[in-house]
Amino acid sequence: MRRLNASVRRAIREGIVASSDRPGTVRATLGEIKKGTWLANAQQRSSRRKSPWNLLLTLFFPIWLALWFGGLRLSHSLAVLLMHGHRVPDSLIWPGAVAPFFAYLPLLLATIPTSMMLVNYFIYLFVPPARRAMDEEDKAVPGTEYATQQPIMVRLTLIALPIAIICAVVGQVFL
Repeated sequence: MRRLNASVRRAIREGIVASSDRPGTVRATLGEIKKGTWLANAQQRSSRRKSPWNLLLTLFFPIWLALWFGGLRLSHSLAVLLMHGHRVPDSLIWPGAVAPFFAYLPLLLATIPTSMMLVNYFIYLFVPPARRAMDEEDKAVPGTEYATQQPIMVRLTLIALPIAIICAVVGQVFL
């Protein structure tokens, strides 16, 4: 079993989470939903953000849009490269009807955690006062600190982004 950080050990000791349910995991979230405590816990987690440095987190939005449009350009370029200038036969009506869904939506959703991860890296590495303020706020709620959440965001990005790019290329081929 991986070594638990201090805030997670404290949460287990205080009975906030079970030892098998590490904060920030899908299992812990599903456990909160089953117990009916997810909404109250989510409100508690969100109420800790008081610092004006948290406004830096809104940088996620322009980064998200840039990543989405960049992904669309990349998928279009890959589709053109893959098809060598050939067109898909017009008799394939069904793929053409769902092609916009595959071309745009997966990238739209997959770039959200990617942009959040990049904003977290930016703030953590380049804005020390913001990092200190956010670390102080995160102490109140176990499992919300940078060391717990950032690996989850990286893992989610590594899973979702390649799948989204493949779906977008398929969608671009049939557009």
